[in-house]
Amino acid sequence: MARQHFLPFPRETETGDLRAEALSDLHHQIQDMYPLEAADWDLFQNCVRWETSAKGDLLLQPGQVSDCIRFLHRGAVIYYDSVDEEQQLEQVTWIAQPGEMVLEINSFFQRCPTEVYLKCTTNCAFLTLSYADLQALYFASPAWNTIGRRMTEEYMLLMAERTRFHQLNAAREKYHYFSERFPQALQLVPQRHIAAFLGIRPETLSRLRSRKTIS
Repeated sequence: MARQHFLPFPRETETGDLRAEALSDLHHQIQDMYPLEAADWDLFQNCVRWETSAKGDLLLQPGQVSDCIRFLHRGAVIYYDSVDEEQQLEQVTWIAQPGEMVLEINSFFQRCPTEVYLKCTTNCAFLTLSYADLQALYFASPAWNTIGRRMTEEYMLLMAERTRFHQLNAAREKYHYFSERFPQALQLVPQRHIAAFLGIRPETLSRLRSRKTIS
């Protein structure tokens, strides 16, 4: 797990600072789930950390235990569980884009080694909450118990969405879904990884993108 940089999150930052922007965005997301009191939000600010990772960094790889939830503010992360040795290409199963959680849920909650890779496709910035700090929040605050349950529910719905996506058959149908669901990823993820995610060849993806641009 290379070149990850953790810094304590400052309570006060200058206007426009990327970390302050990330926390503000996350605060709004959480408030939509459950109305937090100031004291509960302060508990979170005391736990959360700021992380940056470079393009190509592995956040997680098989044999490791997923030890944190990352709230992605900038960049994109691919999930894959194998590499096509002939093409030297990751077999992408999911993509996280800004505003989403980056998490390998089975490893995180069961505290067991993962079989999944998480890899940054560009420079990334996250707010990061460790498993231990999440448990401390649950112990200290009933509100965070509710929020934690709702975040887990959202992630389970996301896993169901992943299953539905991989049941699609037609390349055009997959690409239409992808372009609507992952608009930011189109600019943040290499074309070869998008093609692997869609289960099509890169040249097929190029044709689909060209048709969409012309239309």
